Amino acid sequence: MKFTTQSHRQGFELMLTYLSDRGRFLSVLFFSLFSLGLSAQNDLKMEHVSGNVWMLSGGGYANISVLAGDGRALMVDSKRPELAEAIRSMVLEISGGEVEYMINGHAHPDHTDGNAGFGESGAVIIAHAEVRRVLMAGQRGGPPAPKAAWPDIVLSDGSSMTLYFDGEPVTIMHARPAHSPGNLIVHYQQSNVIHLGDLFSPERYPVLAGGSIEGFVEGNEMALALADDSTRFIAGNGIASQRADVQAYINMVKTVRDRVVQMISQGLDLDAVLAADPTAEFDSTWGDPGRFLPGLYRELAGQ
Repeated sequence: MKFTTQSHRQGFELMLTYLSDRGRFLSVLFFSLFSLGLSAQNDLKMEHVSGNVWMLSGGGYANISVLAGDGRALMVDSKRPELAEAIRSMVLEISGGEVEYMINGHAHPDHTDGNAGFGESGAVIIAHAEVRRVLMAGQRGGPPAPKAAWPDIVLSDGSSMTLYFDGEPVTIMHARPAHSPGNLIVHYQQSNVIHLGDLFSPERYPVLAGGSIEGFVEGNEMALALADDSTRFIAGNGIASQRADVQAYINMVKTVRDRVVQMISQGLDLDAVLAADPTAEFDSTWGDPGRFLPGLYRELAGQ
């Protein structure tokens, strides 16, 4: 093929246009991602819950609880990697030091994605054995998490342990599989705070992701047995709650469960159950049941 000077010039100009457009695209992409990161950091909020316990919310991913010690801290869950420095700054502000122990409520990414940054800084990570298995294998078909993200101490099914952190007993208990197989309950005894994670929510229905509806009932009843009328509860999402909020959640779960069991005994299929709207009076509090009801039906119908 024969090229002319004009064709060379046109080709060169097209290449410059392509590179210019690509550069603008990459610049916009980078700026958008950078802005999202800054937005997440700006959305991160810290509030005092009770005693020496604080809650970090916002910024995406699950709520964090922090037990502020004397120049050190214990933390439950780790949010997103890009929030690590913002979280460290808040922890430093309330404790005067770094995270020394970190507990994962369960294995899902919104609770464990930020692990590595704290593990690399020397934090001892505690979780159920399932969390270590998942992070070593890789989340949801992805690559294994960095070794610094893996739990150092693991609890087995039904087990518990107590740490004495600057004089405060912190009891960590494995609950029956509910949201996931590896749910942990963390009880800050002196501060009178219980971190329930995704075993409870003041604003959404249960998410069944490897556990059972009976696990939700049992886990929350276990927590209430440890509580008094002044106990505060930290969920995986939403505001810090009271005992009455957890009891209302249990009552809702039992009511919807019993209704669906009765409908199944009458021969109703999933479409008929959904049409019957068994969560109607609860939707104003817990939102859309579109994910909850199909999972509940499949479990109760033995599918």
